[in-house]
Amino acid sequence: RKGVDNVVRGFARLVRDHGMRARLVVVGGESEEPDPERTPELGRLARIAADEGIADAVTFVGRRGRDALRWYYSAADVFVTTPWYEPFGITPVEAMACGTPVVGAGVGGIKFSVRDGETGYLVPPRDPVALADRIAALLSHPRLLAALSEQAARRARDLFTWAHVARAVAT
Repeated sequence: RKGVDNVVRGFARLVRDHGMRARLVVVGGESEEPDPERTPELGRLARIAADEGIADAVTFVGRRGRDALRWYYSAADVFVTTPWYEPFGITPVEAMACGTPVVGAGVGGIKFSVRDGETGYLVPPRDPVALADRIAALLSHPRLLAALSEQAARRARDLFTWAHVARAVAT
């Protein structure tokens, strides 16, 4: 349900259709070393990347602890998450807190946490063409990317701190 296969396919279209040189870093799995034996999904995703002709531009890094994730979020130009189902989705908020705009599927909690055109973009799930188009729009316009980055961090600070959440629950 996480839609990482959609991200790989969208990234392939970004490279092919938009002529962009980029790198996709996939964080996650059952072990710190990317092991297709322990995480068969990694093997499936690697095959998709190979079939799409972008295997050399995709890096699987394995699972990372909470303390290390901020470095990945902060290093990214764009954070991408396109599940077809997501009740809340903490990763977009974490990325936004690091000042990284999000391109996410317009489902579940992602529709609330990501403001379309303000902190990133919402795209339909399972639509690699729309995903590639939105990422290309961001990467092609550095000033837009910088503005969305600033607004993403502000939204995370304004709505998703523990103090804000505690006040909302108390209310």
